Amino acid sequence: FPVTIPQSAILVDPGEAKPAIDYLTQQNLRLTGILITHYHADHIGGLPDILAWANQGGLSVPVYGPAAEDIALRSHALFEGDTVCFDQPAIKLNVLEVPGHTLGHIAYVARSEDNAGQTSKLFCGDTLFASGCGRLFEGTPTQMSSSLAKFLALPPDTLVYSTHEYTLSSIRF
Repeated sequence: FPVTIPQSAILVDPGEAKPAIDYLTQQNLRLTGILITHYHADHIGGLPDILAWANQGGLSVPVYGPAAEDIALRSHALFEGDTVCFDQPAIKLNVLEVPGHTLGHIAYVARSEDNAGQTSKLFCGDTLFASGCGRLFEGTPTQMSSSLAKFLALPPDTLVYSTHEYTLSSIRF
């Protein structure tokens, strides 16, 4: 009998459960992990329902997030320099502490040397957007500047994935 093995996926900052669950279901994707950049509700709001949905399917899904922030469903607390590795999909991510938007905000970098033949990828949460940076809720301008400098040190062809699409409003501002 042919066996079909579903492709796998990792969610980043799932603020809402329904769109994530619908997409995973429609694409026949197996959820293997969740990455959280900071504690704001629009980044963690979907966690309870997503984890309940995954548990119904017998999955135990790890939730990675910043150690410096209180995130109730986080199973793995991360600090600068930590590495998160997934077998499915095969990806290795390095953690950067990037305070500014929140004091404990982190970002995840999949560097090309960790993923041969692939362009580096930055999952930056609310630290960086097209044409702007995140609002300073807790951090200082100096902290945000230092955080953005970490991004500038990445390879110039790094693909940036921010959590929200604010380009037009940032340009208008």
